[in-house]
Amino acid sequence: MDIQSLKTLMEINAMQTLGSVQSSLNNSPTSLFSEMLGQVLQSGENNAASDNGNSLYYNGNSPVFMPSNLVDQNEDLLNAIAHYTPLDKLNTSDFNDIIKRAAETHNVPEKLISSVIKQESNFNPSARSSAGASGLMQLMPGTAKYLGVVNIFDPEQNVMGGAKYLRQMLDQFNDDTEIALAAYNAGPGAVKKHGGIPPYKETQNYVQKVLNYYQA
Repeated sequence: MDIQSLKTLMEINAMQTLGSVQSSLNNSPTSLFSEMLGQVLQSGENNAASDNGNSLYYNGNSPVFMPSNLVDQNEDLLNAIAHYTPLDKLNTSDFNDIIKRAAETHNVPEKLISSVIKQESNFNPSARSSAGASGLMQLMPGTAKYLGVVNIFDPEQNVMGGAKYLRQMLDQFNDDTEIALAAYNAGPGAVKKHGGIPPYKETQNYVQKVLNYYQA
């Protein structure tokens, strides 16, 4: 994908976010950015990104001021786009070697790691949740940093980090797979607070679905 196009999208996003301070609350400052990003990703799938990218070049003379927090957000988005893979082109077997290495490194069953990935991202390395969790094993930025993951969208780093965290949850809860999965989803604090799987429907459904994959 044309890097100039991506940088231009970042600038558009920054300008619209800054402009939203003076806009009506009923307006969506990111609607144009979202639409343009969608068009670029779609064009990429049709192998025509370079043609569409030419229309995104910025030829003006005014520099764009971008606050540091927006720079961080845009770097995350650039990473997501750089590792974007259309769902119909995903091959789960591509990750088998990574999963095997992660399982051996962190002493976690391969199938358990695969089951978590299936539920978390459906084997899409560019998946990102509304809460900000990203990659194959849907790591939150803070958790990824704690685990030593530099590029959260890199499949090997993400799976290694996710398997390491899953091992920590298993160790913390006496190798109880159900409780460890609940902790992976809701956090160990929530599990300790409730003395087991928290009474959150999302977490309860999550544990059951992962176990179904694992035990199939």
